[in-house]
Amino acid sequence: MRPEIIEFVDKLPVRAFVRSVEEYPYHWHEALEIVQVFKGSVHISLGNDELLLHENDLAVINMNELHRIVKSRQDNQILIMQIDSGFYRKLLGDRYLFLYCCSSYHETKAPDRYKKLKGYVARLIEALKAKPQAGHHKNIENLVTAMLHYLTYNFDLLRWGYGTVAFEERQVERLKQIALYSNKNCDRTLGLKELAAEIEVSLHHLSHDIKNKFGFTFQELLYYSRIERAAKLLLSSDRRIMDIAMECGFSDPKYLIKHFKLNFGCTPSKFRKAHQADGKALAAQARYQDYPLSEADKYSG
Repeated sequence: MRPEIIEFVDKLPVRAFVRSVEEYPYHWHEALEIVQVFKGSVHISLGNDELLLHENDLAVINMNELHRIVKSRQDNQILIMQIDSGFYRKLLGDRYLFLYCCSSYHETKAPDRYKKLKGYVARLIEALKAKPQAGHHKNIENLVTAMLHYLTYNFDLLRWGYGTVAFEERQVERLKQIALYSNKNCDRTLGLKELAAEIEVSLHHLSHDIKNKFGFTFQELLYYSRIERAAKLLLSSDRRIMDIAMECGFSDPKYLIKHFKLNFGCTPSKFRKAHQADGKALAAQARYQDYPLSEADKYSG
């Protein structure tokens, strides 16, 4: 489950199922995932972010994003739709970086955008339920393609940030350069001055763009990406915290501990103790019940 391997059948680039979840522990996977609540509510942890999704809320979980799903006080039924990362990358190449899509946060500011996305999800459910016949695969691929293009333009974090007004494309390209450069050098201590020189922009403009777009400084964003990587290593290995700190770009374990506490509210060792488990224990922790996709008919319209 860490990472979780997802298999797509019949050469389709998407799969979907309806599930009632008690608990699905921290994990990540290559697939892009869309979660929509049909009934009740669920807690979803996305890295250090805690979301409470209610009926008809929808959220996107990015490829390889650390997450877990836990039941709230209400019983739930949720749709989980997963899209093959290979299909996505073949379609969009390196234009894809990170999607920010969570209706409980800003659907009220962009209702039409979410309404259209939910429409794509509903049409895909109908297509997946349909009896295979001539053109069945192509119809599904076309729907997935249209939805991915819509998602990528309308919910791209680097284009929209956490708001609803898009940046100019010149600024978008600059942000993409920043993200790509940071990802390639995640094991180094990067300074904003060095980065500004690398992408040939003034230090002032670069600092302003990042803070204005995300509400965080460059260093805060960089530290979070390293902390999420450290969290995955804590869950998937028995490596020493000192070694994990070094691999994730921290010169001293005390800096990893400091930033881990800021992001996850606990030390790395406490996080590992609470959430690490072998395959058998993880399987026992994952408590849910699956339903046929036709169960979605109860909530259509």
